[in-house]
Amino acid sequence: ERRMPSFSAEERQLLNDSLTEFLGETYNFETWRKLTKKGNDDGYSRDAWAKYAELGWLGVALPESAGGAGGGMTELGIVMAGGGRYLVLEPLLGTVVIGAAAIEVAGTAAQQKLLAQIVEGKHTIAFAHSEPGSGYARDYVKTIARKDGAGYILDGEKTFALHANAADTLLVSARIGSDTGPISLFLVPRKAEGVALNVSPALDARLGAAMKFSGVKLSAAEKLGDGDKDQMPLIDKLIDRAVIATCADAVGAMASVTQQTVEYLKTRQQFGQALSKFQVLQHRLVDMSVSTEEARSTVHAALQALDENAADAQRAVWIAKVKTAQCARFVGGQAVQLHGGMGMTDELAIGHYYKRLTMNETTFGDGEWYLRMLGRELAKA
Repeated sequence: ERRMPSFSAEERQLLNDSLTEFLGETYNFETWRKLTKKGNDDGYSRDAWAKYAELGWLGVALPESAGGAGGGMTELGIVMAGGGRYLVLEPLLGTVVIGAAAIEVAGTAAQQKLLAQIVEGKHTIAFAHSEPGSGYARDYVKTIARKDGAGYILDGEKTFALHANAADTLLVSARIGSDTGPISLFLVPRKAEGVALNVSPALDARLGAAMKFSGVKLSAAEKLGDGDKDQMPLIDKLIDRAVIATCADAVGAMASVTQQTVEYLKTRQQFGQALSKFQVLQHRLVDMSVSTEEARSTVHAALQALDENAADAQRAVWIAKVKTAQCARFVGGQAVQLHGGMGMTDELAIGHYYKRLTMNETTFGDGEWYLRMLGRELAKA
């Protein structure tokens, strides 16, 4: 099992300060607008990514043997919340949250060498798992890797995955041999022959791609780990990590949205005084703040449960997902309303935060889906 992370409260505070300081100075809404303009094929800033590596953010949850800081999900949560606060576009989710963890837990000694490259900002990964027709079901995999001599031939398609447009490696789930075979993960070079990408922006302007694999030849070394054991339990864990990481991103975004709304109401005048003086609007701001904190505390509990390898960690993640979805809808909706018609314009950041919150909710299953899943668990109990 994974090692226990060891960050002190002070170190966590320092990590949070480094995010706020660096992103606060270099990653404002104007930066975001420039990076999302057409013509930027990566969809993010390579310079910013190199800087994140320098600041140690990319290796925060990786072991020291790979050049990381030996932290855990809680530390990753701090990084993701910082990313949400400033709408960062860089591929943290696929590379640091999912890809690095998959390689750390299941990779061969040779594959583990990739971890150092990830820490240094020299290698990015996108997670290509969901497929047309899968809905949010986690075990729906029709992509097949047929044995071919010592290697494999990969055929199938995957729906939109964030950052797949520019990732060095696609972490692809496929069944071995036939559509009833065990599910494995493959490290597929994005530029491999037979990989076709359909690049598009997501609702919140982050770039990604849907993928088609036609007769992609892979060596045995490109299959994650040794042996043919079914990797579904690992995929399940990776998706839970991704879910809680996007929740942390949402908490950061909600905090920012609330702050921006407070500032806006202080500057807007109505009936000769600032909107922030109206009691009914003050109540709404308080409600937004409270919702953000409620989401933050459930997310924190889930991150801690994952770090401690608690028996009910998955349940904690799913509860956090449901709570975050409810809070994000409320906070995002109130923010847009309190900004009036301006809230939906392209010129104002607020609408883009709303889209980010919406996108976060639908990544790897929406609030309703997780609520249903929790209901089923209860029914079994």
